[in-house]
Amino acid sequence: MKEIITYGSYAPSSHNAQMWIVEMPENEKIKVYPNYDRTLPFVDPNNRETWISIGAFIENCVLSAQDLGYSSIVTINDDEITLDFQQDHNLIKTKRNIELIKKRLTIRKPYLEKKIDDATITKLTNISDSILYFPSESKETKKIIDCSLDAYSFQMKDTDKLRELAKWMTFSYKEEKQRKDGITPEAIEIKGIKRFLFNLFISKKSVTGKAFIKSSIKSAKEQLNSCSGYILITSDSYSKIELIQAGRLLEQVWLECIHNEIAVHPMSQVLEEKEYYDLLKTSLKIDREIQMLLRIGKVKEYSERRRKRLDIKDIIRE
Repeated sequence: MKEIITYGSYAPSSHNAQMWIVEMPENEKIKVYPNYDRTLPFVDPNNRETWISIGAFIENCVLSAQDLGYSSIVTINDDEITLDFQQDHNLIKTKRNIELIKKRLTIRKPYLEKKIDDATITKLTNISDSILYFPSESKETKKIIDCSLDAYSFQMKDTDKLRELAKWMTFSYKEEKQRKDGITPEAIEIKGIKRFLFNLFISKKSVTGKAFIKSSIKSAKEQLNSCSGYILITSDSYSKIELIQAGRLLEQVWLECIHNEIAVHPMSQVLEEKEYYDLLKTSLKIDREIQMLLRIGKVKEYSERRRKRLDIKDIIRE
């Protein structure tokens, strides 16, 4: 079970906050809860992103269990999700899902101006009717970029949200070595001499400063305008069941992208700012709720970096 929980913890989460905790009440069963000490009250006051992250955690557990020869039953209750595992001799043991889970990461750098072939896009959208795709040349993508950039710029004016971001960022080699969560300079594509200068001159206070804000908006504009297209994951409502399902779909889409060497970057700001979210929905003529907006595309080289994850002892509650 601990091996399955470890792979579950490789799931994505906003600010890499890893807002989950697990109990093991008996053999071949685990219970997953939100860890409210690790949630994001300013950018995610209703815990929408928390439940989506827990959904991705659950999907990783289910997929890794399959690789290890276990079938799973997922039961969603008030504030907990129970996973019952049963050894299934009909399953062929493999490492396919686990290898993809281990490779999953967010790639924030600009992508190549290269179309993703129709067969691959069909595979991605066929995962669920809740998944939509808009290629870079579409008029819908122009609206996504405009609304996203406006939302990002608006969010950069919110001191509370910037301070919350700073809380989860690392600003020195020492802090990066000590922490097992959060956002490293490398994770936001700051490498080499730029990383040395970042660690030397940037601090938590800098995040609310004009220079950091200006640089961040410039980077967001470059990112938004350099991709093959955008994937939207939608739902009927904001119910806990729907959010968990959106998280499971997120992980399925992400792992399929990895299988096809496609980079993924969630762009959440427009979903976090109601004014721009409503404008986006109206512009796209979507009557469902948008739970995830993913920038996808090809890169020259699919990145590898050390994963920042909590130890298993920090995830399991006795």
